[in-house]
Amino acid sequence: MFGRKKPTLKQLGDQSLLDLVYQVKDKWQMAQKTQDNVRGLDDQLEMESKIQQAKFEFLFRQARQRKVAGEAVSKEAATRNTFR
Repeated sequence: MFGRKKPTLKQLGDQSLLDLVYQVKDKWQMAQKTQDNVRGLDDQLEMESKIQQAKFEFLFRQARQRKVAGEAVSKEAATRNTFR
C-alpha cells in the first residue's frame, strides 16, 4: 500500500516455476541415488529416473526461456553450457 509494489503475475509464476524446478531436481537426484544403490537394476527404477530427468529438463528449459534467476537454474546453465 505505502511504497510496496504488488508482485506481478510474471513474478508469481516465475517463483512457482523455480519452486517446481527445485522439487523435481530433488526427486531426480533421489531417483538417481536409488538407482545407484540397488544391485539388480529394475526397469521401474530406471524408468522413474528417466521420467524425473525429462521433467527437470523441460522445466529447466522453460525457466531459461523466461529468464528466471535461481540458484539451481544458474548452476545447471553453467555446467551444461547449452544455452549460451
